[in-house]
Amino acid sequence: LAHIGSCTSQLAKAAFHVPSLSSISTKAFEWSARECKPIHSCRNRSTSRNGIVNAKLRDISVSKSSVCSSSSTSFSFVESRRSLSGRLVSCCASSSSKSSLSSSSPLPEISVDVLVREEIESQLPECEKSVSELERDCQRALALALERAKPSEEAKVVEVSVLITDDEEIKNLNSTWRGIDRPTDVLSFPNGEVPPGYDAVVLGDIIISAQTAKRQALERGHDIQREMRILLVHGLLHLLDYDHELSGRDEEVMKAEEERILEALNWTPEGGLITMSTEGSPSETRSREIKLVALDMDGTLLNSDVLVSQKNAEALMECERKGIRVILATGKARTSALLACEKSGLGHMFDSTSPGIFIQGLLVHGPGGKVLNQTYLPRDVVRKSFLYAEEANIATTAFLGDKNVTLKSHPRLDELHERYFEPASYVAESIDEILEQNVYKILFYGDDERIINESVKPYWEENIVEGAQMTRAIPEMLELVPKGTSKATGLQVLIQEYGVLPSEIMAVGDGENDVEMLGLAGIGVAVENATPNLKEVADCVVSSNNEDGVAEAIHKFVL
Repeated sequence: LAHIGSCTSQLAKAAFHVPSLSSISTKAFEWSARECKPIHSCRNRSTSRNGIVNAKLRDISVSKSSVCSSSSTSFSFVESRRSLSGRLVSCCASSSSKSSLSSSSPLPEISVDVLVREEIESQLPECEKSVSELERDCQRALALALERAKPSEEAKVVEVSVLITDDEEIKNLNSTWRGIDRPTDVLSFPNGEVPPGYDAVVLGDIIISAQTAKRQALERGHDIQREMRILLVHGLLHLLDYDHELSGRDEEVMKAEEERILEALNWTPEGGLITMSTEGSPSETRSREIKLVALDMDGTLLNSDVLVSQKNAEALMECERKGIRVILATGKARTSALLACEKSGLGHMFDSTSPGIFIQGLLVHGPGGKVLNQTYLPRDVVRKSFLYAEEANIATTAFLGDKNVTLKSHPRLDELHERYFEPASYVAESIDEILEQNVYKILFYGDDERIINESVKPYWEENIVEGAQMTRAIPEMLELVPKGTSKATGLQVLIQEYGVLPSEIMAVGDGENDVEMLGLAGIGVAVENATPNLKEVADCVVSSNNEDGVAEAIHKFVL
C-alpha cells in the first residue's frame, strides 16, 4: 500500500494508492457481478488496459497478497511503478526538480474512460450532468497537471479511468485495503504492470462516490458538479505521485497544485480538497452556528445505568432554552427511547410529538411527531434470519415499531426489554406469522461479544441476503437493516424538513452505526468509549458516556 491518506475531517475522506485494479483479483472486489454503464471513451478503444474498465475483469487473477501494507514504501513503490511503465519521470510531489514542459515537448494524447454504476443514475439523477462532462473535465485537468510533469519522448498517450460508484463499493474497498469499514469520497489506484509493447502511460483509476460527493456538496454550499471536479483533481494528482501525507511541505505543494488547476479552469474559488479540509478543522469550528444536535443514545447520551446524567440533561435543556433543536438519533425503537428519557426526567423534552430518528434511521418522525419516512426489510431477509437463528440457537428478534417479535423466548431478549427498555418480544407461532408484518430490522443478541465476532458476524459476511446490510451498536449485538440505510439517511430526511444544512449539525455517537451520521454532520463528535473506527472519523473526541461527554461536546461546540 503505497499511500494511505486522510483527507477531510468529515468522513476521514481518503485518497490512497494501491496497485491498479488491473493487477488485483476480481474475487477480492466482486466487481464483475455489478453492472457498469460506460460513458464513451475518447479513443473508442475496444479494450482498456485500466482495471476498472477492462471488459475481461473475470480473467484477472493476480493475487491481492502482492500488495505492500506499509505506507513507508511510498517512494520505492513510485520508482517501481515508473520502471514498469517507463514513461513518466520527475513527477513526485516532493521533488524539487518539477518543471513545466518546454514548448518543444508537446503534451501526449490524453485518453479517458468514464464509467458510472447504473444504480447511481437511478438513485441520483442530479449527477447526470456532472458525469456526462467528466471525460472532458478529466482531459482538461490532466493536461494542466502534466505541465508540471515531464513525460518521456516515448509517451504518446496517457490513459486514466474514472468510476462513479456508491458508498457501498467505496466502503468495501476501504475495508479490503485499509481495514476501515466506512465510505470515503475519492480513491486513487495507480497502474499495475503495463503489458509488453503497450505504448501508453497507464496512470491508473480514480473512483468517486457520488453519494458522498452529494453530501459534501450540500455541506459546502455548492453543486455536485463542482464537488465532482474537486474530487477529480485530487484523485488525478495522487495518480501523478503527489502525496499530501508525506510531510507539511508535500501538503503545501499538492494544495497549491490543486488550487492552480481549479483556478485555471474556473471551477471553484474556494480551493481544493486539501484547502477545504484544513479550513474545516475542529479548531476552527467553534464559531460555526449549530442549529441542530443529533444524539445517539446507548453508549453516548445514556450512561451505563441506561439513564441520562444530570450534567447531560442540563446541557440539553440549555440548548432548548436557546432555540437549538436536540433530536435523538438511535437504534432504539421510539417507545424505548422516549421511556429512557422519561426515566431520566426529560419527558418534557422528548415525547410523542417530538421529532427523532429511530431504529437505525429506518423510522423518522418530524414536527408534531408525524412520520416522515419508514423503511422495511425484504421478507426474504426476515425469513432467512429466523432460519439461521434456529440453527445457531442465538437470541433473535424482529423490530416492528412499538413491539418486537421472535420465534423463541430467550433470557437475552428479556434483558433487551428490561435493561435497554426495548419493546418486549412476543413469541410468534411460525415464521409465516412474522412475515405477515412489516419488519424494520433484525437483532441478534449473543451471550458475549466473542459469539458475535467469531460466529454471527462471519456468517452474515459470507451469507448476507440481497437487500440487507449489517450494522452494530453494542458489542454483544448485530443487526440486519435495509441496504443503503443508516442514521445519516434518516438525518437527511429530517433536516430537509427543518431547512437545516449539514454544516449546521453537531452529531455525537459511540458505535459503528454512527459513522455515517458523524460524517454527514458539520461537527462529528465521538465519546471516549467509542470504537476506534468512529474516533478516526470524528472531528473531536470528548469524555465517555459515564463522564458527561455529551455535555462536554455541547459546551465546546454549541453553547
